[in-house]
Amino acid sequence: MLQVHDSAARWRSFFEETCATEISTLAASWPSQTAFVTNFSTIQAWNTAFAELILEHPRATLRNADTVLATLCSESGYEADPRIRVIGLPPDALHKLRDISSEEVETFTTSEVIVTKVSELKPRIYNAIFTCTTCGNTIEISQPNELELIEPLECPDTAGGCGRRRSGGQTRFDLRWEDSTMIDNQWIEVQELPENVKPGSQPVRLSVLAEAELAGKHIPGERVRINGIPYVRTLKRGGAKTPMFDVYISLHSSEHKNIPLEEVTITPEEIKEIEKISQRDDLMELFVRSIAPSIIVGDTQMNSIKKSLILQLFGGVSRKFSDGTRTRGDIHILLLGDPGVAKSQLLSFMGTISPRGRFTTGGGTSAAGLTAAAVRDAFNDGRFSLEAGALVLADMGLCAVDEFDKMSGDDRGSMHEAMEQQRININKGGVSATMPTRCAVLAAANPNEKNGGRLVPVIDGEPSTYLINQIDLPQPLITRFDIVWMIKDDVIEARDRKIGEHIIRMKRRGTPEHLIESGEEVEPQDTQKGQIYARNVEGEDILTSDFVQKYVAYCKRNFYPKCDEEPMNILVDYYTHQRKEGQGSGNTVSLTARSIEGTLRMAEARARLFLRSDVTEEDAKHSIAMDKLWRYLSNEADLNTDDYSGIPKTTQSAERMIHAIVRTLIRESESGECVTNEIYNAAAEQSFNEDTVDRVLSTLRTRGTLWCPRLDIWRLA
Repeated sequence: MLQVHDSAARWRSFFEETCATEISTLAASWPSQTAFVTNFSTIQAWNTAFAELILEHPRATLRNADTVLATLCSESGYEADPRIRVIGLPPDALHKLRDISSEEVETFTTSEVIVTKVSELKPRIYNAIFTCTTCGNTIEISQPNELELIEPLECPDTAGGCGRRRSGGQTRFDLRWEDSTMIDNQWIEVQELPENVKPGSQPVRLSVLAEAELAGKHIPGERVRINGIPYVRTLKRGGAKTPMFDVYISLHSSEHKNIPLEEVTITPEEIKEIEKISQRDDLMELFVRSIAPSIIVGDTQMNSIKKSLILQLFGGVSRKFSDGTRTRGDIHILLLGDPGVAKSQLLSFMGTISPRGRFTTGGGTSAAGLTAAAVRDAFNDGRFSLEAGALVLADMGLCAVDEFDKMSGDDRGSMHEAMEQQRININKGGVSATMPTRCAVLAAANPNEKNGGRLVPVIDGEPSTYLINQIDLPQPLITRFDIVWMIKDDVIEARDRKIGEHIIRMKRRGTPEHLIESGEEVEPQDTQKGQIYARNVEGEDILTSDFVQKYVAYCKRNFYPKCDEEPMNILVDYYTHQRKEGQGSGNTVSLTARSIEGTLRMAEARARLFLRSDVTEEDAKHSIAMDKLWRYLSNEADLNTDDYSGIPKTTQSAERMIHAIVRTLIRESESGECVTNEIYNAAAEQSFNEDTVDRVLSTLRTRGTLWCPRLDIWRLA
């Protein structure tokens, strides 16, 4: 059986037999290259027993490897002191942070984590040189503990010293820091992946010590695999030691997760199923039913909102250019609506279903909590360290921000750079850093309080003021959203009945929470693990949340659609026409260059949904229809009928036409009133039936546009 003291000889044999040339190159390039990286599988293929010894006794074994490397470099004629870095640890060494216990202490482990904080770089003595003040003899002592300086107890007479001891005041030892070997040192706080955290549980965090070339390598928000050695330090209370210990990790090596959404595992069978589903004629409708199935499907506006959320899931293509600039591919959406229209439910679902999704609220989150902050005393050293916020942690994913209107002005100001440039710059307390926020933002807000917290009707003759009167958001921030949905809670009897029936059916299908907590029933989501299809309350096929995540991850990994001349011309013609039509109208969300970028992103996202590498004319037309629809609903543009809007002409124009009819009748009347029968007769000439008139009148009355002082009598409010 191999022993630790045999590892030096084993390392020498391994280096000479497998990588002698690489070590010679390393020695020649020292100190520009300070580490020799080898894969664990190479060691395992060379000698299995030796590989197991490294896993069980990593600290002493890897220290011997560093010594052997320095010896080989010296034999080659170079003065170098490289360190070995082993990567690619086997699956049985992979542990979640919450599973690292006393059994894993002082073993070689690997964990997949998110970096949340980093401290400043500080030098630490690695090998200390002391001088005896009595005889001048020098003593070298290794310093393995970063929390304690180990000093000599005596001046050894075997090495030419005087033999005097430090105790009793026989001699003193002075630290010669200028001759000692120092290395960089940095503390990193890591957190377990959000997808590994059970609902209601708090993510586990651990402090990691990074040294030498590993210090300064990571920034908050990164997803990495850390390979290290867990160790313990005594927990002190009031300056006294206790039998409790804190667990830390000594970082040996790290591996960046370079593949987008690498944490989502997709089998070859699932890839075949994804390709099969992408050929369905009702693919968009299937996804609409699968997005927040607890929210009713069939309402025209809600279906359109869900379609836009689907496009946001897939996103456009981010691109970099030779001049160093970058364009974002993520689609930002704002849901502005009356209370009780399921905005929060949509955000919660999207934050859960999106790979790397995060959910937060504007009312309980500061600017630092959304972006990043430089915080003091994060590692008990009184210095500033960087801490990642929700947008940084959602990098390459989606960040859902509820109660967006509850954020302070300063907090909203920090969103400008994070949303458009998709990065944030921190300059505070001597810390200067840039962190990525490459995520889609889905925000929800309620109308401002001066309107009673509800959407108010458009002011006659001033449709361009409609949106800006609803919410206290600055125009520069609103323009960063590609889509702004205005969701009204209109009173429409047939629709209200349908929604009510849907809610009751959903409640009846749910499992009592008490039975789940007591173990009598399983978690409903667990029953769908590994499945592709499920059924909604109407008995229709929907995709499970788990499979939607895999579908999205597969598309974003493998498809980067390009826009050819034909779809480009369609988008450009629409943009130039809308700019011309809107000139001087003062639209709240003005048509700028961001507008055409937004339609291109939606077209690219739709191409990804269908697993296409090129944007088609159909993708461009659907993107334009989506842009027209949300602008129409915000009273910023007229909605022209086309085959791609999905809304009949009568539905598009009924509200405006009947409202105009009522205004005309009232103005022509001496009493300033009109009766319902007069409205019926005038609307019939425009091909609107009495049911449509009743529905529109009820809507206008609820909004406060019309007033009904007596039965069948109408006045302008």
